[in-house]
Amino acid sequence: MRIYKISASELDDGLRRRWREIQGTNPSLRNPYFCPEYTESVAAVRDDVFLGILEEQDGRVAGIFPFQMATRHIAEPVGGRMSDYQGLIVSPGTECDAGELLRGCGLKVWKFDHLLEDQACFSGFHGVKDFSQAMDMSNGYDAYLAEKRKSGSRRLAQFQRKGRKFEREVGAFRFETYSTDEDAFEQVIAWKREQCIRTGAPDFLGWGWTRALLERIWRIRNTHFSGMLSVLYHDETIIAAHFGMKSSTVCHWWFPTYNSEYSRYSPGGVLLLKLAESVAADGITLVDLGKGKEEYKPSFSNYEIGLAEGTAFVPSPIAFLYKARQDSEQFLRRSPYAERVKTPIRKVRRLLGKRSA
Repeated sequence: MRIYKISASELDDGLRRRWREIQGTNPSLRNPYFCPEYTESVAAVRDDVFLGILEEQDGRVAGIFPFQMATRHIAEPVGGRMSDYQGLIVSPGTECDAGELLRGCGLKVWKFDHLLEDQACFSGFHGVKDFSQAMDMSNGYDAYLAEKRKSGSRRLAQFQRKGRKFEREVGAFRFETYSTDEDAFEQVIAWKREQCIRTGAPDFLGWGWTRALLERIWRIRNTHFSGMLSVLYHDETIIAAHFGMKSSTVCHWWFPTYNSEYSRYSPGGVLLLKLAESVAADGITLVDLGKGKEEYKPSFSNYEIGLAEGTAFVPSPIAFLYKARQDSEQFLRRSPYAERVKTPIRKVRRLLGKRSA
């Protein structure tokens, strides 16, 4: 098999069609992160996005490996910390050697933190395993609610009651699944940035390219991929809003925000239920809530997708030094001193975030 890389800007109609063909053969790739539109959107606002091409002897493309350069020989997922899913665009059963793939792309290291666990190519490089939580609505929204009730979950009913309480005490909701409200878009950015600053996380939406990326995704609307700005209003007041994206079957829950003045009504949970009901009616079978330990996620989740974090590499001095640094960070994370170093690490990450803007 021949492996080489091209700039993502060279993606043409033929390769885009082949990408969709491969994606359609592999249920693991149904998330919108694996659609060509996501990679193309990042490539439109950054000049360091590439595609590794796995080509059979007859010239047929067997796989595509999207990546983004971090330094000269070190790559990361497309979109960096904006990426909630990573991996090869390949059909099930396609054989691939990670070392050959990296060498063919001119790389020494590829770091990942949301890799599909079931991708055999990188299985030898898994460090930490985790999972993404999701709402499986394969049998419809009503069946999903019934399943959650049967499992003993009471939180969804609580969110529904709080929504009714809001309407009694404040007034009626108005929900838009695909909003074009510029003010709502700005509000999502502002609330999310405030949250990052308040919690000490990097202000990643303050980097110029990330905002441009969301704006570009928001403008895309086709049967394969769409940006989504979903807003819960009372009159003209924004109660909660979410920015995400969807493929033909999966809606990815990405940037949820809400108006803190109405926090007693759990507006984020009310919004998520209304969004799930709306997209289920449009044929969406899964709302992916992403990786993370947020308290609300288990209340909604009835499905998990295995993910892995690690570093794939080919033996080299660069890879050795990089791997040593990664191992040190993981040791600190798991050590009894993790809480003591958390604040200094966050400060360093915020500084690094500003430098990469």
